[in-house]
Amino acid sequence: MMQVFHCKVSRAGQLNPGVVDMHARIAFRVERQALAEIFSEEAKWRDLGLSFELVAEVEGDDLERAFSATNHIDRDWSDNPDVEVKTTNPRRSTSVGDLVVRDGTTFIVDKFGFSEIQREMPAEAFVPEPQPELESVAAEQAPRG
Repeated sequence: MMQVFHCKVSRAGQLNPGVVDMHARIAFRVERQALAEIFSEEAKWRDLGLSFELVAEVEGDDLERAFSATNHIDRDWSDNPDVEVKTTNPRRSTSVGDLVVRDGTTFIVDKFGFSEIQREMPAEAFVPEPQPELESVAAEQAPRG
């Protein structure tokens, strides 16, 4: 079973240059080693207005399957087999900067494929604020691939 988390940024966070820079570095970076720095334990996720919302659990252990199963391709992804929707918020497709957790290991959706995050994610990153104004940053980025 894999868990899919979508990157969320509060409205205040969208105006924070640190958040904008962080997401740009995730989406457009060249150096894979930058992941440990970007996702450091020292990051103050709430202060930046950043969180990751659990949106789905997907059967299996293939990261590409988790990605495709949580994308609107032929239909809303909530109708895909072996997907359990975990959010009541409006759904978007999984994109660059989102996370997939498989067997306790966290992977970020990268420009091409996935990159393992080499250090433990701060627990507060996975506890989203239940605010209706949370919006996706990843949805505003260029399509993956």
